[in-house]
Amino acid sequence: MNILPSAIFQEFQARGLIAEHRGGDRPIRRIAPIEECAAGDLVFVDHAKYLPRVRQQPPSAVVAPAAIADELGDIEGLAVLVAPNVRLAIALLKQAYADRDVRDSEWPRIHPNAVIHDSVAVPEDALIGPGVVVGKDVELGGRVVLMANVVIERGAKIGANTVLHPGCTVGYNCEIGSDVILKAGCVIGSEGFGFAQDEKRRNHRIPHTGKVIVEDRVVIGANTNIDRATYGATLIRAGAVIDAMCHIGHNVEIGEDCILCAHTGISGSTKFGKRVIASGQTGTLDHITVADDVVLLHRAGLNSSIKQPGMYAGGPAQPLQQYLKNMAVAARLHEVWSRLKAVEKKLAELTKP
Repeated sequence: MNILPSAIFQEFQARGLIAEHRGGDRPIRRIAPIEECAAGDLVFVDHAKYLPRVRQQPPSAVVAPAAIADELGDIEGLAVLVAPNVRLAIALLKQAYADRDVRDSEWPRIHPNAVIHDSVAVPEDALIGPGVVVGKDVELGGRVVLMANVVIERGAKIGANTVLHPGCTVGYNCEIGSDVILKAGCVIGSEGFGFAQDEKRRNHRIPHTGKVIVEDRVVIGANTNIDRATYGATLIRAGAVIDAMCHIGHNVEIGEDCILCAHTGISGSTKFGKRVIASGQTGTLDHITVADDVVLLHRAGLNSSIKQPGMYAGGPAQPLQQYLKNMAVAARLHEVWSRLKAVEKKLAELTKP
């Protein structure tokens, strides 16, 4: 990396990421954490508590909101890039200048150990690593990256600019959109969990013959499993972000721009609206519906649908303020119980014949 702050400003001003460039224009060699900043670095400062560090070890450039930027004007030679949303600036600037280059591979463009069915048209700009298996009639979009030991079963579709990290599996007939990231070990299109019992309570598997559709710009974390539908499709809508080690059951629909944190489990036929946030270890029963703009907190457990936007917590899930009040009381249950028994005893004495 070797770029001037003025070049960053010119590139990102039109997108509204950087509103203003103040001060110097020294070359930036790396994006660094504030704790290690030094000459040649670009750092992000979103709180006044970091100002002493910037003064002690001045970097070449700082990305900061306007209020913080006003405090930095006296540092000679320092470039200040004013960002209305510093966290968004972290995301987009690191993507542009400091992200891993998944196309920088030590292997041939198509590794000789890859097994690709003759029916597959491999784009000239695709990268296919060692141990990859691509089945019959698979469709690959331009600039796809399939890292080591990826398996794509017959009839699946992979969109343009999508990256599958090592060990991913995409089941037969599943569809993955463009600009999707599947992190290591995730499984898309495993058979859903469905069984019927006979009179002796022996289990008989119900075949799941649907598929999974993952729309554009979705990120799915390592070792996450998404089950194919019994019929139809399990749907992950555009822009959703799913953390590591989550489980999405058959026929679930996850709405646009949802965020599901680690260890979340969504049971079959549940439907999340748009922009739902589920914090770690959220769980649902099946056939639950969750409205747009709901936030689920504190290991939320849903046994019924949520119809109104808002913050909900606990199990069974309840509005956040009610949950906090109940939690405060729960810590004093023994005291409340003891006082209640004392009142009952006193009342009994007072009401004796």
